[in-house]
Amino acid sequence: MKKRVFILLIIIISIIIIIGIITNYADTGRVSTGHEPKYCMKIISQDGKKVTYWGLGYKVIRYVGVSPNEPYESNIGVKMGNWLMQYELPMDSKYSDKQDKEIHTLDDFYNTELTQNHDLRNLGKTYSSYDAAKDNCFVIGAMIHNENVYQEFMENYKNGKPAFICVAPNTIEGDLILYDILYYEKTNQLYLVTDNTRDEFSANPKIELMQFENMAEYEYETHLYWILYNGEMNDEKFESEDVFVVTTLN
Repeated sequence: MKKRVFILLIIIISIIIIIGIITNYADTGRVSTGHEPKYCMKIISQDGKKVTYWGLGYKVIRYVGVSPNEPYESNIGVKMGNWLMQYELPMDSKYSDKQDKEIHTLDDFYNTELTQNHDLRNLGKTYSSYDAAKDNCFVIGAMIHNENVYQEFMENYKNGKPAFICVAPNTIEGDLILYDILYYEKTNQLYLVTDNTRDEFSANPKIELMQFENMAEYEYETHLYWILYNGEMNDEKFESEDVFVVTTLN
């Protein structure tokens, strides 16, 4: 009886080892080609910046720039090894270099990890609300699209995490306006790029970079607004140059 149990135990261990070898080989191929490991248990750190994939005898550690829900290929640092492997994102990494740099120009703005793949200066004149919706922008018009993107952006901002959002409202005449908003946690500042070059009724069409200290949903004269502002906020200040109204929420 003991001999049978021992043989069965050997068989089970052998099967586990074989499965581990096969899954390790498969996931090594996936990770090396920029794909998420498939045969692992996924664990997300409390701050949401580190994702660990536990496989049979191996693990993959991935660091993310925005949230663990962003596409796997957007990782800012990834390494595969055994269960005992320790991996921290190097302080002198490409990501760290970009995040430590201050933002003064449009080129600086579109040279961060969160914004480098969405430079509105490269969008054509025919870029539409439909295109913006497909690009996961928060589109505001006759219909609202991708409201979840706005909620995630605000949640990251409230928690002091780096955050980026493209907002695409329409003018009364139906022309598209684009706003790129970046919360830069290294300096605790908000940066706004406005693009009104598709507004046929604008007296001064241009792409402009602005900087603000705070952001909030603010109620003013029975309406709720999403605003960026500097200093303290009150009703008397609402229509000043220190306040930028992104959109009316209701």
